[in-house]
Amino acid sequence: MSGTSDSMYIGASALNAHSWGMAVTAHNVANVNTAGFTPRRAVYAEGPDARGVRLDAVLQDAAGRFDVAASGEPSMPPEFVNPSGTDLGREMTRMISTQRTYEANAQTVRSADAMLGVLLDIKA
Repeated sequence: MSGTSDSMYIGASALNAHSWGMAVTAHNVANVNTAGFTPRRAVYAEGPDARGVRLDAVLQDAAGRFDVAASGEPSMPPEFVNPSGTDLGREMTRMISTQRTYEANAQTVRSADAMLGVLLDIKA
């Protein structure tokens, strides 16, 4: 593959993977008040032929739950404990990180498209 089509492929695969990652985060935020809900997290892996990125798995994120003291009481006041144990601070951080990664890969696709356009103009 040429450099331009490689750039397009890598950018497009990352856009697809991070779209799914954003969906996982949105699902966690939407269920913040659902009792018994266990947050999930997206796990990414290298794409085929070591190019690009893909969504490897969606795992339950037990680390999102608040610790309960030996007395059985939450370590935080009840008004701050979500029934699902979803940590909104962590979810918002993931959402911002995923958004920035998505924007960077969208720019990669736009740049590859512009380079291909210039190449076609030169050939014409």
